Amino acid sequence: MTIRGLIFSAIVLAIVLLVGSRAALWYGRSIFAEPDVEVAQSVTGALNAERIVLVFAHPDDEITATELISRAVEEGAFVATVTATRGEAGTQYPEIVAQEHLGVVREGELRRHGFALGLDAQVVLGLPDGGVAEAVSEAQLTARVLEELVRLQPDAVVGFHPPSGVSLHPDHMAMGRAALAATQAYARQRGEAVTLAYTLVSRPGTQRFGGERYARVADLQPDPDFALTVDASLKTRAWRIHASQADYLRETTGVPAWLLYRLWTQEYYAVRIIEP
Repeated sequence: MTIRGLIFSAIVLAIVLLVGSRAALWYGRSIFAEPDVEVAQSVTGALNAERIVLVFAHPDDEITATELISRAVEEGAFVATVTATRGEAGTQYPEIVAQEHLGVVREGELRRHGFALGLDAQVVLGLPDGGVAEAVSEAQLTARVLEELVRLQPDAVVGFHPPSGVSLHPDHMAMGRAALAATQAYARQRGEAVTLAYTLVSRPGTQRFGGERYARVADLQPDPDFALTVDASLKTRAWRIHASQADYLRETTGVPAWLLYRLWTQEYYAVRIIEP
């Protein structure tokens, strides 16, 4: 655990010891809250969409959007995910399987989580984890994503902001670029505007506790256009289902998922309208 993680853990623990105080809990949540962002009551309304496709890089990336997915499903929307890789090169938190079988396990975790969320379709492209941009050209990657958009016919696409990718992960950024280019091509083919939404991190939280890399992410991110208040149980369930990553937050930040999501209570999205 890093020194920054230990400091963060100490701050969070102090807050937790005071959770009986409304003021203390409010302060803890204010550490992560983006100021003056509209809280959407309807996902389909915020995205102007009845069919939504989320484009990500790895199993567990969809955890960034559990609230959006869950609400959209509840509102009767068609919701699908396109995931580039099986996550076979990931680090296990904790180690639960021989590394050579990790891709199979993580794809299973992804599909189980999608089932729990009520997804209508899940697509895994099978590209190499950690090498998406090297495995295919940007044109080829865009064509793969476009093929799925044409097949699934979304009104809105949700993915990573290309310059920041939530964490500056090269696979995230590559899929963000592909989602943008594919959505532009799809809108032209469709002859109608398509909503493109970027899933974002909490800039106040990451600037305080995320270190140099996440400070860079925060600097690169656009302003959020809307927020969704999170059901923390969806987030903690997601990490339990992704058993090979279940301790990821505790191991990398020093804070367990159940505690983090008592404080980080919103998902943030930036919206772009892609015209034909």
